[in-house]
Amino acid sequence: MGSKVVGRVARLSLFATALAALPAQNVTVPAMLAGVEGGGGTSIPFGSNQACRYQCIYDAEELPWQGPRVLTAILLRADNNTPNTVIPAKGYLDISLLVSTTDKTAATASAVFAENRGVDATWVIQNQLVQLPMQPALPAGPRPANIAFVFQFPWAYGLTPATSTLPAPRNLLIEFHIHAQPSGVYRIDNLSGCTSPQATFGSIGPACAVPGNPAVTLLGDPSMLAGMSYAWRVANATPSVPFLVTLDLTNQGGLLGNPAWSLPYPLFDPANPTQPSPALAALVWPAPDCWLNVSPVAMLAGVADATGSGSVVGIVPPGRQFVGQTFYAQALAFAPTANPLRLVTSLGRSTTVCGPLGVARVYAFYNNLSTPPAPAPSAGILQAGVGMIFDVQ
Repeated sequence: MGSKVVGRVARLSLFATALAALPAQNVTVPAMLAGVEGGGGTSIPFGSNQACRYQCIYDAEELPWQGPRVLTAILLRADNNTPNTVIPAKGYLDISLLVSTTDKTAATASAVFAENRGVDATWVIQNQLVQLPMQPALPAGPRPANIAFVFQFPWAYGLTPATSTLPAPRNLLIEFHIHAQPSGVYRIDNLSGCTSPQATFGSIGPACAVPGNPAVTLLGDPSMLAGMSYAWRVANATPSVPFLVTLDLTNQGGLLGNPAWSLPYPLFDPANPTQPSPALAALVWPAPDCWLNVSPVAMLAGVADATGSGSVVGIVPPGRQFVGQTFYAQALAFAPTANPLRLVTSLGRSTTVCGPLGVARVYAFYNNLSTPPAPAPSAGILQAGVGMIFDVQ
C-alpha cells in the first residue's frame, strides 16, 4: 500500500476515532417534531405478518445537526394519536438496518430502493432478532423514543468529505429490511401532515363581551403548511355581524410600531375606562376591558352566521424558509350592545408553520414464507411528506 494511501487511511481512522469520542445527545428527526406528536401513526412497516422493505429519506434541512455526526442507534416513537391506549409488545422480528447519505431529496426520491442510496450506504444491523416493547397508556403528547435499534458498529454522517473522491453528504436515508415478523399491529409515530403548535396570548377582561354572552374566541386549523390555505375560526360573536382577524409576525413591540404604545394595548384609558386610550383618541369611544394583542399589519374580513360563528381564510407564503415561522392573530367583532365603541376583541392566538417537511418514504410488503419464497422487491410505493419520526443516538 502506497504511503499516500496509508496516510489517508490513517487520517480517516483518526477522524473516525475523534468523532466517536464526541459526546452526542439524542436529537429528533425531523427536527420540527422534537416534543411534538406526528400528524398520524402508521402500521408500516410493523403492522403485518409479512416481510417488508421500508426506506425513508430526510432532506438535510430536517436534520437537527450540521457537519459530521456519529450515529450509534436510532430510537423510534410509538404512535400516541389515540391517547390512553396500550400498545402490546410484538416480537420477535428479524431485522436488518441500512443507513446512508444521499443526493436524493424528498422531491426527487425514486420508487426503486437502490437508486436512493448513496456511496456510503452501510448495513449497521444485519439479521438481528428484535422485540418491539409494550407501550403503556399515556395522555396526549409524543411517547418517549424507546424502540431502540442499536447499531452493531458506529456509522459517521459527514465523513465522506475527508476523501477527495467522494461527494459531500446532503440528505439522510434510513432503510429497514424486515425479513420476518409475527402477526400483530404495532403503530409508530409518523409524519403524515403535521400538527402546528398553537397558543393563546395577550389580555382580555370580563367586560369585553356582549352582556350575558361569553367572550369572542379565535381558533385555527390544526395544521398550518407553507404555500397552503389556512382558516381562522371565530366563535361567540354577535350573530350576523362583521368581524376582522388581524395578523402580524410578532406580538411584541408597540402598536403601529410605536414603542411607547406597548402590546397588548388597551382600547380604553386604564386611568378612566369611560375614555378611549391616548393612542386611539380618534376613535372617540372606549371599549373597556378590550385589548389589541397584535398590531394589525394585515386583516381578513368575515361575517358571523346566525350562531355567531364564522371563518376567514388566508394563504401562507410558500417556501421551506417559512417552516417554523409563527403567525399571530386576533379577532375583532362588531358588537352594538357591548360598549360605547361597539367592538369586542379576543385573546391572541399564535400558530407556527409546521410543514411541509422534506421527508419521503418507499415501502413494499412481500410474502417470504410462500413456496417458493417470494424475492425481496426492488421497488415499492413512493409517498412524499410521509415518514417515521425517530431520535438519533
